[in-house]
Amino acid sequence: MSQDLRLKTNNLTIIILSALLIGGIFGGLITFSLTPDQGQDFDLPPKDVFTMGFIPENAEDVDTVTTNAQALTAFLQDKLGIPVEIYPVSNGYENLILALQNNQVDAAFLDGTPASLVVESGNAEVVMAEIRSANNATFYNAAAWVRANSTIDSLSTMLNGNYISSHTSATGTAGTVMPLGTLIDEGFIETQANDDTESVCARYFSNSIFGGSYGGALLRVLDGEADVAFVRDTTPMDLFPERQDELRMLHVFGSVPSHPLVVNTALADGWKYKFVNAMLELNNPENIEILKNLYGANGLVGANNLHIQDVSDAVKSLPWLEETILADRG
Repeated sequence: MSQDLRLKTNNLTIIILSALLIGGIFGGLITFSLTPDQGQDFDLPPKDVFTMGFIPENAEDVDTVTTNAQALTAFLQDKLGIPVEIYPVSNGYENLILALQNNQVDAAFLDGTPASLVVESGNAEVVMAEIRSANNATFYNAAAWVRANSTIDSLSTMLNGNYISSHTSATGTAGTVMPLGTLIDEGFIETQANDDTESVCARYFSNSIFGGSYGGALLRVLDGEADVAFVRDTTPMDLFPERQDELRMLHVFGSVPSHPLVVNTALADGWKYKFVNAMLELNNPENIEILKNLYGANGLVGANNLHIQDVSDAVKSLPWLEETILADRG
């Protein structure tokens, strides 16, 4: 027996519209309506369980993310009125992508690159974005950092094959996808048939190291093991403030989105709106710690697929990326 979801102009709508206004301030996100037409009814088809997906920041964060996600799903269960389950965080984002594509997950927090893949495939849409605590914005920049006394003075010099690059991972958004995608799109790098990340790097760098994290990638440059690190623009200030004078920013490659919150396109509109309205309540003072404990965000704002546009453009320049990511699944 289905029930009706009636969303009218009331205090909740005011909260939603306020969140959209904040979204416009923090990232040009006012292009998506989080509410149906005033007074319109939405049918809630019978649903046994709502499944949420979460990505770990790093492999070692699986247990922490799972624990903090349990607090969020308990909150959601109360708001949605049905059981809310966690798609196993330990499965990794590769399997989470497949779960979204196979309609096994209703909503998920993702990084920019996996989000662009599921959105491009038509299996998900962005509905919200985190406000990052570091800069109170819904984005940060991907950047290349070199030692302050480095002989690298341009992108062309960096790519002459004589320097060692350091990345977060072969599929990291700021560490690989944004810089390589931008360099390809702007003509600094030419791709060949059957290319992948490793083969491209091998042609333009003397060696490439994958440090596993922003700190790990940048530390290789600080310690002299690599010449250029592709990381978040604020990594030196965030992680190595006492050594930031040893570094120089070479180039900024574009905006990397904060974690987008996506919903499966197969999810009924009624459940989508009920879910989004519930998530907006995490911005309330009595609930905000649930959100902060998950990924450190200061809040959530309404968003749409434009939130991940820069990354989506970069991904299109790396046609091998989806196959690479899904080949890594367990």
